[in-house]
Amino acid sequence: MLDQDEMPREWYNILPDLPKPLPPPKDPEGMPSRLELLPKIFPKEVLRQEMCQDRYVPIPEELLEAYLRMGRPTPLYRARRLEKHLRTPAKIYFKREDLSPPGSHKPNTAV
Repeated sequence: MLDQDEMPREWYNILPDLPKPLPPPKDPEGMPSRLELLPKIFPKEVLRQEMCQDRYVPIPEELLEAYLRMGRPTPLYRARRLEKHLRTPAKIYFKREDLSPPGSHKPNTAV
């Protein structure tokens, strides 16, 4: 299990590593552009993170603290028997998301 000081401090953004940019969202015919609606629906910081082209996006400190208070992130476990069965030199890890401390993923969505 990772210690608190080993927790990731950045999210990985796959967009810069895609072979070509994703197409913009398509709007239903005759409807206003969804892109124009985004600033009315989402906070600026959320849009900045979502549209960001940086490979790594810093995780806000307040969010890291909230995750820790609610028992996140869930720990990683090493699958040693699977590694042995596969005869692989790779280290394989898995997460038990079904063992969420609050018993639900709703707090993740709320944060």
